[in-house]
Amino acid sequence: MLTGATAYHHHRDVSGVIHRVWARQPSTRRKTNDEVTSNVTVMVVGSGAREHCLAWKLLQSSHVKRVILAPGNGGSSSLLQERVNCVEVNVEDVSAVVHAAQSHNVDLVVVGPEVPLVLGLADACRKAGILCFGPQARAAILEGSKAFSKAFMSRHGIPTSRFSVFGKGQYEDAVSYVKSLDYEVVIKASGLAAGKGVLLPDSLAESIDALRRVMQEGEFGAAGDEVVIEERLVGFEASAMAFSDGYTVVPMPCAQDHKRVFDDDAGPNTGGMGAYAPTPLVTPALQRDILTKVLQPTVDGMRKEGRPYVGVLYAGIMVGRPSSSPQASQSIHVLEFNCRMGDPETQVVLPLLSSDLYEVIMACVEGRLDQRPLEWRSGSAVTVVCASPGYPGSYPKGAPITGINQNIADTHNIVFHGGTKQTSPNAVVTSGGRVLSVTAIADDLPSAITNAYQGVGRVSFDGMHFRKDIGAKAALAQQPSKGVTYSDSGVDTARGDQVVDNIAPIAKSTARRGADSDLGGFGALFDLKAAGFVDPILVSGTDGVGTKLKIAHKMNVHDTIGIDLVAMCVNDVVVQGAEPLFFLDYFATGKIDVGVASSVIAGVAQGCTLSGSALTGGETAEMPGMYAPGEYDLAGFSVGAVERDGLLPKNVAAGDIVLGLASSGVHSNGYSLVRLLVERSGLTFEDNAPFEAGVTLGQALLRPTRIYVKSCLAAIRGCGGSVHGLAHITGGGITDNLPRVLPPNTIADLSLDSWEVPAVLRWLIQQGGLSREEALKTFNCGIGMVVIVDRNRAAEVEEVLKCEGETVWRIGELHHAGEG
Repeated sequence: MLTGATAYHHHRDVSGVIHRVWARQPSTRRKTNDEVTSNVTVMVVGSGAREHCLAWKLLQSSHVKRVILAPGNGGSSSLLQERVNCVEVNVEDVSAVVHAAQSHNVDLVVVGPEVPLVLGLADACRKAGILCFGPQARAAILEGSKAFSKAFMSRHGIPTSRFSVFGKGQYEDAVSYVKSLDYEVVIKASGLAAGKGVLLPDSLAESIDALRRVMQEGEFGAAGDEVVIEERLVGFEASAMAFSDGYTVVPMPCAQDHKRVFDDDAGPNTGGMGAYAPTPLVTPALQRDILTKVLQPTVDGMRKEGRPYVGVLYAGIMVGRPSSSPQASQSIHVLEFNCRMGDPETQVVLPLLSSDLYEVIMACVEGRLDQRPLEWRSGSAVTVVCASPGYPGSYPKGAPITGINQNIADTHNIVFHGGTKQTSPNAVVTSGGRVLSVTAIADDLPSAITNAYQGVGRVSFDGMHFRKDIGAKAALAQQPSKGVTYSDSGVDTARGDQVVDNIAPIAKSTARRGADSDLGGFGALFDLKAAGFVDPILVSGTDGVGTKLKIAHKMNVHDTIGIDLVAMCVNDVVVQGAEPLFFLDYFATGKIDVGVASSVIAGVAQGCTLSGSALTGGETAEMPGMYAPGEYDLAGFSVGAVERDGLLPKNVAAGDIVLGLASSGVHSNGYSLVRLLVERSGLTFEDNAPFEAGVTLGQALLRPTRIYVKSCLAAIRGCGGSVHGLAHITGGGITDNLPRVLPPNTIADLSLDSWEVPAVLRWLIQQGGLSREEALKTFNCGIGMVVIVDRNRAAEVEEVLKCEGETVWRIGELHHAGEG
């Protein structure tokens, strides 16, 4: 049984409001107590499957004599005909709906869709002395204005994503805002847009295009007069609905909708292709969080702001984390509020309600919900939506529907009509996109799914489309285990073995003196004596590639990122004067793609060859849930050695010449800023590079880090101690890395115009408007390695480096601090 949380005993004022409403009612419409209990006429406003389900449930009450469907659909014939009438009325014409209610002597109006509520139908009913179940306009604004809703949540500490609101004439401001963000966004028309006003751009360019469509082209009409830009959340969604009397909140079982039109959540969004309840994904702890952190604070906050909320409050909940914080723990966030019951969620929640729906509604309307506990039947309910061909786009109408009566005869199934029209006493045709909701109730979810699809199999109309996986993921999760294997967790050791098999020959090709172990052992072996060392000191380095990986993932280019990994490690090792001897890698992903992993590690092997290192081993880790699909991370470990008397830096002193070795581009640092600058430029990585012909921007940014090992070792060994020190220009740029090799009271005097800055770096600096100081401490600015040499042999060292293929600039010299 689900019951409300804390009951607030402040009903005197609410009762007063109710009594004043009844006092406005003409005396001819007042009923005795006996009549009220068994002779009530209820009008259900709306024409979908939700409204059919509401009418179906209300007719089970002993209090309800008659239900008026306004306007209803072709499903009235499946209800108790002598107790049901349909009236043609435009639900968005508030006065017409009230007039129809008065004409049919209606005691209670139950509103299905949101538009009449936002337009003030509840207010108009109350003014006319007719009870109405649904919030007044000042409370329905929770759905009517997403801008209000987000601001309300912010005021009351209700968890939701970061956001900003822009109105008419603020298009340029909105564009500037999205350019300033470092996370993915959702763009929403603030007003009611028939469920179509939410756009999910995947890039800055798409975000700007979405703003143009909404704010300049008016794609959603007046609904887009205000636009909400909010951070995108990732996780799973749940539909949390609750009854409210303005004080007490009584939650319903959480449901899960299936929005996409095709199986496996593919295709465009729809109004909903099916649902099931309760969802096992929402644990009791999450249910408590939703009630105490969202539903109850919302009703309390609305009341405090003079907007008492009476009706059904629907919170679309995301259980997950912000897209910008993949390591954050899961929590609940409100995606949106609706001021009415959901469709198709209603079709699975109300069939589970054991309590009298009319009595529950009256408890809400009369402010005494705390005195009316709700009872729910055990088991599960599933509904499958049968849609017209072409939905959610254009679709035909008028197709005859068969098989409905077969389901009426089956106690396992209920068919709720949506887009249908009755053309004769025994004929119903399609008249909308979502035509039918076939619902089944059973003791468990798999049985309910089976029964629902058996019901779907009995109905037919031309082109009928339905999803075949409603509730399937949840049902699979509920199945009892027959014994767990490691692969059940998502780890496939066979894929890892295949990667090892693929890379073993490549790794073998990197073998060198001293390294002769095969992949697959517990540890990698290296024989220093066999490598010719006499009195060695070991030097180690470890590093990664940072967010350059994000571009590799986006471009689906994986064969060079391994070179970057090796370069970042071995360039650090050679700075000590050491020769890199062997290398190990760590490749981690959520699910191993054998081709991608093999490509990455082949790049690692290529980097080892360029540096003279042996690839002696590594780790391929498959960790489901740790990484987004298609993403991976890398770490590298290099070990080198240098004879004790050859360790660098050594003899660095004032008067030494500073040489700069050209970088190949950005290398592997500063990519968080790089990605931000590209996004702000409005370009994508697939666009042509504006600074270099014949390559895309992504290709230019993925150009691998240069490896300086062989050239620097040649200079160290061939120039008789003339190389005094080396500095690898990585994170922190030349301003942070060069001082690391300078002795106390020594400074480097550099001529910043003495070398050429690569075109890609010039473009990035220009895009960001970076000062020279900021650029020098962020990027390598064209110098990947600094070599400090004896001034008397600088020319000799330059020549050796050039013979090894380096571009060399004489960029400065060292001085005592205070000179000049």
